Amino acid sequence: MSFRNVVRALMRRWLVLAIAAVLALAGALVVVKPGVVYRSTAVVRVKPPETPQDPTGLTDFRPSLAIIGAAVVTVLKSDSGAVELRRAGVTGLYDLAPRNTGTTKTEAYVVPTVEVSVRGTDPKETDREVGVVIQHFADHLRELQDHLNVPRQRYITSDELVPATALPVQGVKSRGLFGVAALATVGGVAVALWVEEYARRRRLVRPDRAVRHRAARRGVGT
Repeated sequence: MSFRNVVRALMRRWLVLAIAAVLALAGALVVVKPGVVYRSTAVVRVKPPETPQDPTGLTDFRPSLAIIGAAVVTVLKSDSGAVELRRAGVTGLYDLAPRNTGTTKTEAYVVPTVEVSVRGTDPKETDREVGVVIQHFADHLRELQDHLNVPRQRYITSDELVPATALPVQGVKSRGLFGVAALATVGGVAVALWVEEYARRRRLVRPDRAVRHRAARRGVGT
């Protein structure tokens, strides 16, 4: 199909393009005036046990701590973990991401941490739900060590290194508008050409059916 034929086909299917333009306008309004969404984030630190040789525990960070933290994250992000957190009252979109880099306060050490976040429309509620996720992280960490019969004095624990803070999620409106326009253009043109091709095939099929019908009538007449 030549470019001229494509243009003619689009002109014939102007109604499809008009519908795509209306949908694009509706999508643009949503992008320009989106609902406010908040993301509450906290950082949990995985700590080794405190010993007489190392009363603070800060010099005892080892890769195994990061592995244990990641194992608990895997449990909470599984289907069963999602069901558990939903039952506990976490209604927003939550996530746990292991972070094993140092901080400005502990630059000399590799600190196994987990970033806990929840998205929702109420900042106070997202902060509360982050606290619920953190509590379940600590519970699973304890249950894992109970299952392995780890002595209580050697328990790996966790604490809140950075408290939960809810901030509005800021999107880039220009990118959203460009995406809506591109999607509407590509989708509208594709649907219009499909409708044109479908109509063309229907026009070709109708004469064939008429010829077969006349042939059948002749055969019956003879």
